[in-house]
Order: sequence, then C-alpha cells, then structure tokens
Amino acid sequence: GVGEVLIHGKRAPIAGRICMDQLSIDVTDIQGVKAGDVVTLIGSDGEQTISAYEWAQKCETLTNEILSRLGERPERVIK
Repeated sequence: GVGEVLIHGKRAPIAGRICMDQLSIDVTDIQGVKAGDVVTLIGSDGEQTISAYEWAQKCETLTNEILSRLGERPERVIK
C-alpha cells in the first residue's frame, strides 16, 4: 500500500495489497470518480506524472523489473 496511481489528474493511494494483477485505490478525496474511468499506473494525467522509476524506488527494485511484471492485461495507451 505504498504506491499511488493517477485518476482525474490527481494521485490516489493504493489501498491494501496488490493481489496478482488487481488492486484497490482510495478515491475518497477525488470528486466524480466512477466505474470505467481511466487510471494511470505509469505516465501522465493532467499535471501529475508517475514514472516506472518512481515505482521502482518505492518497491526497492529496478525499473526493468517493474515494467516486465506489468503483464499483458493492462491496456497500454501511448500518446
């Protein structure tokens, strides 16, 4: 539960543990969140950015390990 994601241009903390390829986020402080909204794990949303390097630092590992563990299920959007 030390990571964050981006939703509606704001950081939302991960709530609890990540299980396989699923996680819960705390959107209490973000207005208007609904099912189907885009959540950014790595990249930018509004003025906020989360990098693979940031994830690696929080997980005490290498950037390549973070990227290789994403798997195939998350949709990738390259802008």
